[in-house]
Amino acid sequence: MGSFVESLDQYYAYTDSVAESIISWVQDGASYPPAPTAEWPVARLGTALLIAGAYLAFVAFGRVIMGAMSDFKDALYPFRFVYNMAQVVLCSYMAVEAFLVAYRQGYGAMPCVPFVHGEGAPMANVLWLFYVSKILDFADTFFIVAGKKWKQLSFLHVYHHTTIFLFYWLNLHVNYDGDIYLTIVLNGLIHAMMYTYYFVSLHQKNIWWKSFLTSGQMLQFCLMMTQAALLLTRECNELPRRVIGMYFVYIFSLFLLFGQFFVASYMRPTKPKAS
Repeated sequence: MGSFVESLDQYYAYTDSVAESIISWVQDGASYPPAPTAEWPVARLGTALLIAGAYLAFVAFGRVIMGAMSDFKDALYPFRFVYNMAQVVLCSYMAVEAFLVAYRQGYGAMPCVPFVHGEGAPMANVLWLFYVSKILDFADTFFIVAGKKWKQLSFLHVYHHTTIFLFYWLNLHVNYDGDIYLTIVLNGLIHAMMYTYYFVSLHQKNIWWKSFLTSGQMLQFCLMMTQAALLLTRECNELPRRVIGMYFVYIFSLFLLFGQFFVASYMRPTKPKAS
């Protein structure tokens, strides 16, 4: 037991030093006060990596284990019912709360709004909740694996869930106020729609507005990339430019993957069934 605790301390000491290096590189030598969220629960890089690693291990081994078992789709219905409803409420709350904070602070529609560094950042609380909610989103994968819906366990699904959680670890430390409100509003609304769709799909298969959900996700990415592009072209000195550039590249990767999914799902002609 003592060796385990010692190894864990060494692990956290190493990942803390890595986190400092990442944050220092992103801030490009600029001097900012420590993020108010830095000491909050689940905010350490070591914890985030353990959670992401456990998720990826579940994806790998869960598929192997479930391949030799019957699915639990029917048994999980009550849990999926409550989970989807809870997610609709949570995502709606985060979107509305981020909008209200931005409204009270007088943030306009154009990028480069004021950024409060350190303690007192208005958006810090809701951003931390948004970050933690991405851990709850991992349950989507659990339901897919437990139901043996292998077609849904795509590279896009695993990449999206893993990377958005880790990217918002970075935002939690360097981009926790100001223009980040738009991401929370847009993503919260889209996820509220998505979990509404999941809830409805528990009770019927053919949902006519399914394609509009993916279209909404694509529009979300376009708005996010537009915001990032404007931040890069305007003189917004309060926010590290490197995190903006990384954000643009990351959202663009999601845009490409979701665009590929949209084309494959809704635009390619389906093969006629053999008589």
